[in-house]
Amino acid sequence: MGGVADSPAGDLLSTVIGDLVADVLTGREPALADEPDAVHQLRTSVRRLRNVLAGFGRYVEKRPAREMRARLASYGALLGAGRDLEVRAEDCRRVLAELGRTDLGHALVDPLLAAHGGAHAALVAWHASPDAAALAHLLGMWGEEVPLADRARRRADRVTDAVLRHEVHRVLDRAAEGETSHEVRKAARRLRHVADAVGDRERAAAGKDIQGRLGDHRDRSEEHTSELQSPMYLVCRLLLEK
Repeated sequence: MGGVADSPAGDLLSTVIGDLVADVLTGREPALADEPDAVHQLRTSVRRLRNVLAGFGRYVEKRPAREMRARLASYGALLGAGRDLEVRAEDCRRVLAELGRTDLGHALVDPLLAAHGGAHAALVAWHASPDAAALAHLLGMWGEEVPLADRARRRADRVTDAVLRHEVHRVLDRAAEGETSHEVRKAARRLRHVADAVGDRERAAAGKDIQGRLGDHRDRSEEHTSELQSPMYLVCRLLLEK
């Protein structure tokens, strides 16, 4: 989705952001119906839109973008509550099957499923709230016209190159400075989403690979950061310099 090399970045962003907004809007109904994987897909769409807005923050109007990102963050947290319980229930069910103790499902899995049901009910109720209406209105406005900054008149190829280089350095800086693997992983996810949006498959694949490699460490506490710092940086640099 790169467009003509000398076309303005605004044309690219209008298409990219418009598509992501449409993904969020069309993903709501399946998620509210609790269709398989629908909440996860909607949460991913919300994250992609937030990350693209963050990555191209200099090329969209600051105030509207700040409001959109804040509302999407709240929405994403609401979606995450139910999704996390769903994943925990799936993991628990799988481990019990591996151990041959499916008899414990009633005690261990059923409470998680019940909590997931409550979280989904809260999600459905939220969609009848003023906050949900405000987000829907905002998404509709952005879907019709993306509020672009003056910088969006610059050439798309130069803008995307600068943004992607910044995202790469952002991942490496977090790894080199000893931030937690969770923070490095989030930076890698943002790189992946921004690269995906503009069709840079290599950087998107690198971001995805870093996410996967650091996934096992995401729940480690701060005291283990120094143990992970050097390996994280080396892994990130190796993958990003392929």
